[in-house]
Amino acid sequence: MQISDIALVQYLKSKSPLYYGKILELKESVSNWLSYIPQTFPHYTRHTVEHSEEIILQMSKLLFKDNEFEQPVLRLSSVEVFILIASAYLHDSGMVVSDKEKLKIIQSEQWRIFVNGSGKKRWDEIEVIRTSATLEPSVKDFIADLQTRFLIAEYIRKNHHIRAVDILVQNHNLLGKFSFDDPALFKTIADVCVAHGLKHFELENSDIYPDRRDIRGEEVNVRFLAILLRIGDLLDMTYDRACPLLLNAACPLPADSLAHWTQYQRIYHRLTAYDRIELVAKCNTQDEHRFLQDWCQWLVEEINNASILMSKVSRHSSWIAPVVTIGKNNSTIKIEPSDSAKYIPSEWKFELDHDAVFQRLILDVYKNEKEFLREILQNAFDATRCKIYEDLKHEGKSLPSYPNEIDEVIRNKYPINMRLESLKVLNPLSGEEYSKQLLIVEDNGIGMNSEVIKRYFLQVGRSYYSSEDFQRNYSFKPISQFGVGFLSVFAVSENVTVDTYKVNSKQGEGAVRLTLSGPKNYLLTERSDRRISGTKIEILLDIEFGKDELISLVSSWCKKVEFPIYISQYGKETLIQAENQTELIYNSGTLLEDVEFASTAYPIKGEGVFGEIYVFSVIKNKIDRWDQWEWANYTYIKSHPLAELPVMPNNLTCLHGIAFAESGYPSRPFRFRIDYRGNSHKQNLSRQHMEQRGDYLDDPVLLERFIEIVEDHLKNSPVNSTPDGWYYIHSILDHAPRLVLHFKDYPLIRMYFDGNAKVISLNEFEGLEEFATITDISRRYHKSQIVNINELAQDANLPTLLEDDFNVLSRSIKVFNDRYPYKVEKVINKQYATVYWKKGKGKIIGETDSRNFRDKFIVTSYLDNKIIGFRLFENRQNIVILNENNKLVHWILKIQDFIDRENNAIVLNAFKKLLELLRTPIKIQGYKYEELKDQVEKWNEIPNLPDELIPPQIEISRSMFL
Repeated sequence: MQISDIALVQYLKSKSPLYYGKILELKESVSNWLSYIPQTFPHYTRHTVEHSEEIILQMSKLLFKDNEFEQPVLRLSSVEVFILIASAYLHDSGMVVSDKEKLKIIQSEQWRIFVNGSGKKRWDEIEVIRTSATLEPSVKDFIADLQTRFLIAEYIRKNHHIRAVDILVQNHNLLGKFSFDDPALFKTIADVCVAHGLKHFELENSDIYPDRRDIRGEEVNVRFLAILLRIGDLLDMTYDRACPLLLNAACPLPADSLAHWTQYQRIYHRLTAYDRIELVAKCNTQDEHRFLQDWCQWLVEEINNASILMSKVSRHSSWIAPVVTIGKNNSTIKIEPSDSAKYIPSEWKFELDHDAVFQRLILDVYKNEKEFLREILQNAFDATRCKIYEDLKHEGKSLPSYPNEIDEVIRNKYPINMRLESLKVLNPLSGEEYSKQLLIVEDNGIGMNSEVIKRYFLQVGRSYYSSEDFQRNYSFKPISQFGVGFLSVFAVSENVTVDTYKVNSKQGEGAVRLTLSGPKNYLLTERSDRRISGTKIEILLDIEFGKDELISLVSSWCKKVEFPIYISQYGKETLIQAENQTELIYNSGTLLEDVEFASTAYPIKGEGVFGEIYVFSVIKNKIDRWDQWEWANYTYIKSHPLAELPVMPNNLTCLHGIAFAESGYPSRPFRFRIDYRGNSHKQNLSRQHMEQRGDYLDDPVLLERFIEIVEDHLKNSPVNSTPDGWYYIHSILDHAPRLVLHFKDYPLIRMYFDGNAKVISLNEFEGLEEFATITDISRRYHKSQIVNINELAQDANLPTLLEDDFNVLSRSIKVFNDRYPYKVEKVINKQYATVYWKKGKGKIIGETDSRNFRDKFIVTSYLDNKIIGFRLFENRQNIVILNENNKLVHWILKIQDFIDRENNAIVLNAFKKLLELLRTPIKIQGYKYEELKDQVEKWNEIPNLPDELIPPQIEISRSMFL
C-alpha cells in the first residue's frame, strides 16, 4: 500500500494540505536518514522507513473503519494527525549512529557503567574471545570485533528513544524543519517519539503528556498520540519485516537473534481493526513460540494499559480500545506449534506469592530488624543530595561530581534530624495505657509529590534513584537503588506516617501526609501543613532501642556521611558527623627511650574514591620505620607488663558514606578507610552481607595512591640509603605484594658476582641466563662444621644467591619462575648444596602444566646416586629436588612417562599415593620414610602391572633424604 492510500494520510490531506505537504517532505528526508540504521543494527529486523509506514498503516486501522478516511472512529485535529505521522517517521532516528559517535560511546563513562552492569556478561565473553589461545589471531579479532558491534548496538537500542531528541535538535534543518519552527510542536513530536521507549506509567506525567494542549490553534491530546504510536510500533509484525535477503546480509547473527527474525514468518492470519486485533501463528521452534508469545502479551498489556490511561482524560475519552486477548478460550491471538514442530506448548509460568515475597523482603533480607533505620537514612541522604544539587543549580553555582565535594559550610545547612521519644498508647481491648517508642527521621531533601509517591514510593522494586527521571536530572550516583528498603520498616511497626512536601509540585497540591499500617493495607492520605521541602517519617515502634543504642547504630553506620545528623533521645542532644582523620592519627611514647609509635594518614581522592590510607610506624632515634609491625606486636608487647600498643584504625569500606564492612584483618601496618562514591562498587539487596575487601590494592585508584606513598617514603627515608636498604624495601613488599611489579627497577636482590656482593633489580635478575644458589640442606639436624657461606659464594663461577638472602626476599618475588635446576653439587660434608639454574621449564613430576614449583617435584642431577632428594631453603618449603641418578627416582620417571602415554586410572591413582608418601621424608629429612618404603614394595601386588613399572630392588633408608 502506498503511503498516500492510507486513510490516516488521506484524512490529513483533506484537513490540511500544508501539513500533508510537510509530511511528504519529511518522508523524503527521513528515508535517507533511516537507511543508515542497518549499518549499526544489521542483526535487527527492519527499522527503515518501511517500518515507519507500517506503523502509520496500523495506527490508521485503529482510527478508521474499513480504511476509509471519511469514517474515523473519532475526530482528530489536523495537527494531531500531523504529529502522529511525523512521530512515526522520526521515532527511530536515535538508532542512526556514526562510527565517530560509536568511538565516543566506548570511551565514555556511561559505556564503562554499561559493560560493568547489564552488559558485563557479553563484554566478558568478548574478552575471552580476544584472549583465546585456540583461535587464529585474525579469526578471534574478527569475531570479537563483530560481537563488540552487536554490544554497542544493544547499548544504543536501550537509549535510542532518548537519543532521538538530540538527533531532532541537531538535524532539524536537514529534516525539513518539520516543526515549522514552532517550539510547542517540536517538543510534542519529540516527546511522542521518546514515549515509545518509556514504561507505560510514565505516560501519566501530565506535564509532558497532557490530554489537552493548544498547538498552532488546535487542541491536541499528547498522551493519546503517544499511546497510538506505542501500539502501532508493536503491531508491525509483517512477514517482510524479516526479509530473507536481509537475514542473509545480517549473518552471522548473535545466538539469540534468529528467532526474532523468523517469528514473523510464522504468522498466517492477522487482523488490525478499530474494534479488534487478531493473530494466528504456527511456530516451528520453542524460541519462535516464546518470542512471539512474549511480544503479543506485551501488545495485550499495552492496550489494556491504554484503556486505563484513556479513562482519565477529557479529550478523546470516547475512544474504545480494540478487543485483544491471549491465552484464553476464544482468544483473538493464538500461537500454536506447527505440524512439524517437536515441542509441546504450555501455559506454565512463574507466579508470585505476594504474601511470601513481602515476608522475605521485610523480615528475611536483613540480619537485624533494626537495620530498617539504615534504609530510612539512606533515602534521607539521597533526597538531601538531590535538594542540595537543585539549590546549587538554581543559584548558578558549579555542581561537583560527588556530593561530599560540596563545601562543608553549605552541607551543614542540610542536616538530618532524628528524635526518639516515649508515647503513651491506649490498648483498645483492655483500655490500659502503655508506653511505646516513637522514632522520627526528618530530612530537608527534595520531598515527594503525589506522582513520585504513586510511581516510585508505593511501587515495590521500583526506585526513583535508579530511574531515567533521576538520571536526567542529577549527575551523582545515589546509594538507594532497589526500591524495597522502605519495606523493612514494617518489620518493626504497623503505624508509620510520612509527611512530605516537594517544591514545584502541581498547583494546589501542597504537602501530603500518608498513614501506613503495612505493605498490603490501603493507606490513608491527608493534606499536611508542612511548608519546608523534605520528608518526615514517624514510626511507632513495636521494638525498643536500648540506652544510647540509637546513637551507637547511627555512629557505626554513618562513618563518612557528608551531612550532620542531630539525634535527640529523651532530651539528650547528640551530633554525629563524618569521622575526622585527626582523631585516628597519633604519635605516642613507649617504655623505651627514643622509641615512639605513630599512625599517619595519607588522603585519597580519585575518581569516585575517597578516604585515607593509615600507616603504622615505629620511630627509633627519630627515624620513621615501616618495618616494625611484628616487633611492636610480638616483641615489644611482651617485654614489660605495662607495654601496650595504641589502637590502630580498622580497615573500613563505605558506600556513599555508609559503612558496610569494618575489620582489623589482615594484621598489617597499612589500613584503608575508603568511601566509594562512583560506579566501581555495587551493593547487593541485603547490603550488610557485603564482604570485607580481601585486598584493597585490587582497586587501581588505591594501588596508584599507595605506590605514591611508598615511593615518597623510600625517597626520603634514611633507612633506604643504608647497605640494608634493599632488605627494608622487602619488609614493606611483604605487606603489599602487589607493589612488586611497580618496583622492578629498585635494588631488591643481593647476589655475588665474582665474589663481590651487589644488589640488583628484578629487571636485571630476569636478564640473567644462568645463576646459582647455595643452601644449607642439613641445617635442621646438625652443625658438624661451621662454614662461612659467604666464602662459598666467592668460589662460584656464576652469579650466586645465598639462602639467607633468598629468605629475606618478599614472598611475592618469584625468582624461580621460568627457571629450572639443571645440576646440583654438594659442598663440604653434605651440609651445603650449590644448585645451578637456567631459563626453561625442566622436568616436573606431578602437574606438569604448572609453572609454580609449590608441592611439585623438580627432577635434576645430583652426584651422589644414593640420595633420593631434598628440599631447598628452610624457610621456603615449596622447592623439592629429586635426584634423577637415583634408582627410585628413575623408576618414578618411568611411571610418569607411562601415565603420559596411557590412560590407566589404576596406575594413576597408585602414583598419586606414592607421591604423597614421598613428600614427607623429603621435606623433613627422612621422617616417615618407612611408609614410603612399604608403599613401593606393595606396587608388586598391583594386578597386570606392566614390566616397566615393577619397582627396582632398592633399600630405602633415612639417610637417602638430606
